[in-house]
Amino acid sequence: MLQHIKNILVVDEEVELRRSIIRHLRRNGFVMDSAFGDEDARRKITTSRKIELPYDLVIRIFLGHHPAGIEFIDWVHHCHPDISIVVISGLGNMDWIASILNPETDAYSQNPLTPEELMAVIGGLEDKLRTSQGTNALATLSPEKCKNPGNRLLQKKARPEAPRISHLESDNTTSF
Repeated sequence: MLQHIKNILVVDEEVELRRSIIRHLRRNGFVMDSAFGDEDARRKITTSRKIELPYDLVIRIFLGHHPAGIEFIDWVHHCHPDISIVVISGLGNMDWIASILNPETDAYSQNPLTPEELMAVIGGLEDKLRTSQGTNALATLSPEKCKNPGNRLLQKKARPEAPRISHLESDNTTSF
């Protein structure tokens, strides 16, 4: 049973892909919500904090090169460091995505992704969070500091690469 990840927000402009992921994760006991793009996701994350039902995980899907999505990930890291992020991308080169993720709390995988592979990614994050519990306390910043963090990605120092989740060997070829 997962203890750290319960409430998940799926962010993508593609309705059918969001619905498919949400349907599968609901069947596995997660509380799910979706956002159409980054601005909608920011509003939902902010509101979830105010009503004290925060998200534990954001799944951000990149099917094309979205610089705004990179700014969104930076905003989550800066303003809500206790939220983990999973990036799913259909892009071939994932190195640029690895450079913006926190290797301790985030993960990424390439699309197409089977439901079983997505569960493995979430399970891997849960394991990392369980291992780091108590050793890496994350403090939420005040909302005033998060209204306009600017593009801090250009100011960041190089971080170790986030773990790459390779496709699992499986007889099931169903993908989202």
